[in-house]
Amino acid sequence: MAAQPGSNKKATIAIAVFIAAQVIVAALVWVAFSGSDEREGRIKATLALGKAGDLENAIAAYYGEHKALPADNNALRRANKQGTPYFTAFEERGELSYTVNVANGIITLTFSPDQKPVSGKSLVLVPRLSDGKLEWSCNAGSLEASRRPSQCRGE
Repeated sequence: MAAQPGSNKKATIAIAVFIAAQVIVAALVWVAFSGSDEREGRIKATLALGKAGDLENAIAAYYGEHKALPADNNALRRANKQGTPYFTAFEERGELSYTVNVANGIITLTFSPDQKPVSGKSLVLVPRLSDGKLEWSCNAGSLEASRRPSQCRGE
């Protein structure tokens, strides 16, 4: 018994729908996972930037008392007028995922080699005096713009 023309058409349509469904699923998977390195990098940079907020406050306090930016990490360990360090939680490696370096008030966060996709990249926070206050810019460093938090992309 020969197949009827209508059943061949139904089989062809079923195969076409099946192939189309696979293409759609593949496209959705691609959309879901494309750019995941950028998202992961942004997450790591945002977390580091959040923790750097305490360091920015310490530098602002140092500047308020000395009318100068701290020369290095050691300057922030010195006692303020109240006899406590400007940054009590300061460590060269305050977080295992990045190192912290202060030079003339500029904060450099350098990600550890095991912190893919931001391995070895840096995010630099630069203070600028505006109306007697320090304002921070984080548009510098070797971290790609696509992996920086939005406030660090110059947007």
